[in-house]
Amino acid sequence: MFSNDSARQADACRFCWMCRHICPVSGSTGNEAWTPRARGLMVSMIERGTEYDGEIAEAMYHCTLCDACANDCVTGYKPSDFIREARMLAVVNDFAPKAIVREIDNILTKGNIFGAEPAEKFLAAIKALPEKAETLLFVGQSGRTVAADTAAAAISLLKKAKVNFTVLKDEPASGAYLADLMGLTGDVQNVAVMTAEAIRASGAKKLCVLNPADAVMFRDNYGKWNLLDGIEVVTFTSLVAGLIASGELNVREAGLKASLHEPVKLTRGLDEEKPLNDIISALGINYVRLFLHGKMSRCVGTVMMDGYDTAVSQAMVKTRLDDAHRLGCSTVLTASPDDSYIMKKYSSDGFKVIDIFELLDSNC
Repeated sequence: MFSNDSARQADACRFCWMCRHICPVSGSTGNEAWTPRARGLMVSMIERGTEYDGEIAEAMYHCTLCDACANDCVTGYKPSDFIREARMLAVVNDFAPKAIVREIDNILTKGNIFGAEPAEKFLAAIKALPEKAETLLFVGQSGRTVAADTAAAAISLLKKAKVNFTVLKDEPASGAYLADLMGLTGDVQNVAVMTAEAIRASGAKKLCVLNPADAVMFRDNYGKWNLLDGIEVVTFTSLVAGLIASGELNVREAGLKASLHEPVKLTRGLDEEKPLNDIISALGINYVRLFLHGKMSRCVGTVMMDGYDTAVSQAMVKTRLDDAHRLGCSTVLTASPDDSYIMKKYSSDGFKVIDIFELLDSNC
């Protein structure tokens, strides 16, 4: 049922507990069935004749695909490969959880995982932008809807720096969420082709990506499929850090003591840490570094997980806020629309969650 590579990796992972301590889902919930090793065991059992059913599929979806396990694996295995393949099989065989099917349908029919219309604040921010420009800001699904404050701040920063940029008014999905929900199927590739065509039609030579999850998709899969040849892909974080370094953005010190939750798709997925540190430095933050940072950053959940099991999302945010609490810090900065939305949604009393781009915009 599984590819040879996935079956081989699962067979190896089922014997090993070495990444059990680093999985953010099992660590926050205490559920042993939601460890990478447990999922490897399930895949191995299916390969040996156990029926793959909805109960096993639920365990496969209780994973954020954050790759903390792969980052910590001394043998070089990547459980997210066989987990993503298991999700594809669950969707194809019609026993994926109903909430997951709903999220897939929302993306395919409504253009975003939330099934929501673009937020008024986002629409107002892009109203006066040109149709074509040298730089295209790709906002992403959460930035257009539930995290519009982050998107509006990003757009404001580019305007203040006098960047020649635009935003697609009817921006399609990149396929990043869809690939995590159902694997790299033909449907995902079709979405990617249509999105690449829309990007090319903007005339942009540079694609600036606000959501690190989308940036990983553009780099890893669009690159493999040769969809954006000739277009430079950069993260919004790195672009803004460059604008600060060149003096095109003048930053005042924020006078703030804070910790930073680094997006795992940025630090672990893209191996990009320095731009965030440069922004923190420019803001003059009294920086309290969390114990798990950089490539070891602890995932706080995903919008996909939140739509599937809100209790797990809440537990994961609590775990991350506890990291800050132990260091005597009550303010946590976020640096992606997804993390901003999830952490603000589940932030507890006594904590303040601030999006770093909103903070930067108010201090430029």
